[in-house]
Amino acid sequence: MDTGTLIVCILVGLLLSFFLIFSGYEVAYFLSIPALLIVFGGTAAAVFIAFPLKSIRKSMTATLKCFAKPQNDSQNIIRQIIFFSASAKRTGLLALEGRLNEVRDPFFAEGLRLVVDGLPPSTVESILNNEIDAMQHRHQQVRNIVLHCGKCAPAFGMVGTLIGLVMMLTNLDPATIGPGMAIAVLTTLYGLLATNLIFLPIAEKLRQLHDAEMQIKAMIVRGVLAIQAGEHPRIIRMKLQTFLPWEERQDSDSEMLALMEDIQTATLAMEKDETENDKMEKVETKRAA
Repeated sequence: MDTGTLIVCILVGLLLSFFLIFSGYEVAYFLSIPALLIVFGGTAAAVFIAFPLKSIRKSMTATLKCFAKPQNDSQNIIRQIIFFSASAKRTGLLALEGRLNEVRDPFFAEGLRLVVDGLPPSTVESILNNEIDAMQHRHQQVRNIVLHCGKCAPAFGMVGTLIGLVMMLTNLDPATIGPGMAIAVLTTLYGLLATNLIFLPIAEKLRQLHDAEMQIKAMIVRGVLAIQAGEHPRIIRMKLQTFLPWEERQDSDSEMLALMEDIQTATLAMEKDETENDKMEKVETKRAA
């Protein structure tokens, strides 16, 4: 779980608890099942009416990412791009096909597969950009659902307020004024808290996650096209690091040398495997003859 999000949730809970303790009011005064049903039940009903069930399920799954530990894969993506660019310069683009199963990012693997298939650079860029556009549409749909919840929660809080006022004004009995006013006030409170502490922060977090993922996707597109163009790994590294802030850039030559050694070791191992396969094919050919 994201440590920052967990700490903030704990702090908010402690602040509300301290407020109730030092104000001298009981917690039961701020709890109302009818008010909760009006706000959250009404918001859920409005969302299910506005969006298909399939999209709502995807939004629930995507929302869980807001509470997961953030992962910055930019440096790993840069290392993989440099690795495959150096391998392509040593053994050729077609030799990358045997190492596609080592790529964890499916978008990067798809880009390398398009390059290995020999498609023109313009076609490769067009296909990858279409993938990015489709991904942006899916992300925006998820964020729209959360934003719709943020719009509906205060509205149903006002609905609860009106219901409470109707209950109070219908019968001005002192015994019913208290419960009616409690529902009227608490529904507005629940609606505002749900919007400003749950839905709008989640929508903003989803936007930030989307921007970070789009940056990585743009980096991959630039790297795949550079691999296809046969650019030098060091130049590719300099280009890709422009996507990162200054404090995250790694300009040490020792890391580059270590990476090149890993590439050379992997290339030698691959050449050894190819030599052994050629020997086995020759032996089988002699036996067949």
